[in-house]
Amino acid sequence: MFKQIAGHRFFTVDFGSGPRTFFTHSGWIGTYEDWLPTLEVMSKNWRVASFDHRGAGETTVPVEEITEEALLDDIFRVMDALAIDRCVLGGFSAGTGFTARAVLRDRTRFEGLVLMNGAAGVRPPDAGPPPPRRPPSTWPGEDHAARMRWFIEQCTPEPDVEHIRRWGHHFLLRAEPTAADRLNAIAPAADDDFVAALSQITIPTLIIHGEKDTFVTTAAMQYLSSLIPNTKLVVLDGSGHLPAMIRPHDVAAAITEFFDRPR
Repeated sequence: MFKQIAGHRFFTVDFGSGPRTFFTHSGWIGTYEDWLPTLEVMSKNWRVASFDHRGAGETTVPVEEITEEALLDDIFRVMDALAIDRCVLGGFSAGTGFTARAVLRDRTRFEGLVLMNGAAGVRPPDAGPPPPRRPPSTWPGEDHAARMRWFIEQCTPEPDVEHIRRWGHHFLLRAEPTAADRLNAIAPAADDDFVAALSQITIPTLIIHGEKDTFVTTAAMQYLSSLIPNTKLVVLDGSGHLPAMIRPHDVAAAITEFFDRPR
């Protein structure tokens, strides 16, 4: 449902029940649907919640109000609006940078962290400097819809996934092109201070990665795992950038198994 938060209407979902809550942040201009199939599986034993972050999906805001600081603040604002005191926090793709920073800001709100197909901007030391970010408006395609179709195809190297591509294409198009460019431009960079701070994330952290991801290398996820104590890295063979949509049972099982471990 829509929640009035910080002067804007945020679209949120909140369902399921259980002793733990899994609250997720999506990537770039992805919506809560980035996580939805996995949330449905988990909802049998967990309370699950998610939202469309500002500029994505049904959460429309003026483009000038899409800032790195606001996106980070929104994690806590939405948690408060949904009466989530503590949770396992999940971040996907570009959302991993915001979720890792949320844990660093206030570890008392989080009992665990899941980082999926996104290295929070971290690059292995031997990877060299990151390439310049290309605005989505310059990606291959004759118009915005064609460019989003190109993007979703890059996300999905798996066979027999045209239904997922169609679904993803539809929800990507809910974001205005100007918001898409803005969200791409402000994804937080992983400077030396941030990389050093990752050692302060001491809560249990599960890192999930699709082995065939076009955008994030397995080496980057391995390096990220080496920087955060108390982590486990799960690499899904044959998966691309969207395992929570395409392999929800595998993702849900990995999360549940990890957080069910005695500690």
